[in-house]
Amino acid sequence: MKAKPSLEQALCIVALLGIQDRKIPLHSRLVAERLEISTSYLKKIVQKLAAAKIVKTVSGRDGGIVLMKDPLKITLLDVFNAIEGTEPLVQGTGLVSKVFGLDQKAAFMETYQLEDFKDTRPVANVLAVFAQAEEKFRQQLATLSIGDVLPTTGDQPLQLDWTKWLTR
Repeated sequence: MKAKPSLEQALCIVALLGIQDRKIPLHSRLVAERLEISTSYLKKIVQKLAAAKIVKTVSGRDGGIVLMKDPLKITLLDVFNAIEGTEPLVQGTGLVSKVFGLDQKAAFMETYQLEDFKDTRPVANVLAVFAQAEEKFRQQLATLSIGDVLPTTGDQPLQLDWTKWLTR
């Protein structure tokens, strides 16, 4: 599996916003500059995050991007799904059954005069291994929130206005 580059960028955006003071939208231009991407590319990523109800945009002179919920309630899986989608990573097309004639076991055994033919782990099961691996992968992503990976000060999550740092 190869994730889109926008996945890492989306994680950075959500992490930046997780630290950003919730009352102060972070200007898109500053985020794009920090990530070294164009504002139009940033907009595409933000649209996906907004469709997943992770962020929203605020228009106007003092507008920008803000998180829609607490960073502790946004999992890595939420961000992954927003960018990569929820479709299975590997999808069977029926080719394995067609190539190996798995639905014609009796005829296969008769043709080759096989009396003790065992296919307890047929080739078709290989796709199930991919599905199980993907399920474990998604379960692992669901265990960690953005808030879990953000810096703290004392015992409190760090909250500041990035504008001061990003415009220096």
